[in-house]
Amino acid sequence: MGLFPKCRRPVLTACVIVFVAGLGVRLALVLSAPGPHQVGGEPIGIAQSLATTGRYADAYGTGVGLTAHCAPLHPLLLSVLFRIFGPGEHAALAVNVFASVAAALAFAFLPALAVASRLPLFTGVLAGIGGALLPVNYWPQTSGVFDAPFTCVALTVLCWLLCLTSTAGRFAKYDGFVFGIAAGLACLLNPVMIPVLVAWFVVCVVRHRQQLRRVLWFFAITALCVISFLAPWAARNYVALGSAIWTRSNFGLELQVSNNDITTADLERNVRLPEFGLLHPFIGEGERQKVRAMGEVAYQRQKKTEAIAWITAHKERFLVLTAERFRLFWLPGMRRVWQSAIEAALTVLGLAGLALLFWKGYDLAWIASAALIAYSAVYYIIQVSPRYRFPLEPILFLLSAHCLLSVIAMARRGREPRESYGAV
Repeated sequence: MGLFPKCRRPVLTACVIVFVAGLGVRLALVLSAPGPHQVGGEPIGIAQSLATTGRYADAYGTGVGLTAHCAPLHPLLLSVLFRIFGPGEHAALAVNVFASVAAALAFAFLPALAVASRLPLFTGVLAGIGGALLPVNYWPQTSGVFDAPFTCVALTVLCWLLCLTSTAGRFAKYDGFVFGIAAGLACLLNPVMIPVLVAWFVVCVVRHRQQLRRVLWFFAITALCVISFLAPWAARNYVALGSAIWTRSNFGLELQVSNNDITTADLERNVRLPEFGLLHPFIGEGERQKVRAMGEVAYQRQKKTEAIAWITAHKERFLVLTAERFRLFWLPGMRRVWQSAIEAALTVLGLAGLALLFWKGYDLAWIASAALIAYSAVYYIIQVSPRYRFPLEPILFLLSAHCLLSVIAMARRGREPRESYGAV
């Protein structure tokens, strides 16, 4: 089976239905929200700078200077909207509609992902419709301020592509080239995709040891594609900032604002603290002046040094924060109790579904677990938010659907579930 087998009409129809349903729900929510629509954040500042001056700059405010705070693709896409609609409310609405399209598209891929994984089509349809009609983690998927909805699409597509080639046991060079292009674009969106790719490489080497040479070629081509996509960005940063930053520069800042005497494990709570402005240049003028005076690279290095010094001196507190961030990532505290309950249920059912996939020997079990582990790892050491979790939610919906249908099949038959609890 090639990377792009002939698409069967039922799968395509299911994907379209899920997309239309998901987009309709999200557009209704966006358009019914009280106006005026406003956007703000580092990616928006960069996008507006790109639209008006052509410079990748001003992440923390006008005149702060050249930056690599964000990976390049997301602000670049947003800058197109600002060029078309200008800096006002229409552009803000367009950004939110763009995010809604991306989120709906991510859930629309679930029927195709299920079939590629050799799960029944109905599993993917149930998962897709569930995600489409239940935007519980609402803000990240209806706001394009940050990259979450776009990273969500990228991660889901990559899972689909890898499942196609892995379940068929085919690691052709052409497949690696196609997968590599998608992976390169994903890394330009969010560098957290890099550890996911590394985890998938390890999983495929272990899972397909009998085809080791093919697997190595597949991921060598993927790595070459990723490097080719990131290299121009690194070159730009070397010329503009004096450092060949391959992804984004802000890790030192995020580490320091997450590990100190002031902040908690919860980003949503931290941004409401009056003291938070003393730590982050997007909010605090004092920190903004430091960026201007020192330059972004030196500022980020100083922040990283401060963070490591604090962690070294407060090991017990750091461990407590890490444990709390782990809990909040997988059991997020939402604004409403019912939202928190659904998110918790999604985690529990998803992990149960993952265990069932391992029990039955599905390749998806390895691919999904690698994604869940590698993607989430960095968020245990920096302040956590429900929006960081959102790119994993289509996978969790698919795993949850598999769990529910397996339990129903078991209850009906009065014995252990078999593989075929629905028709592909």
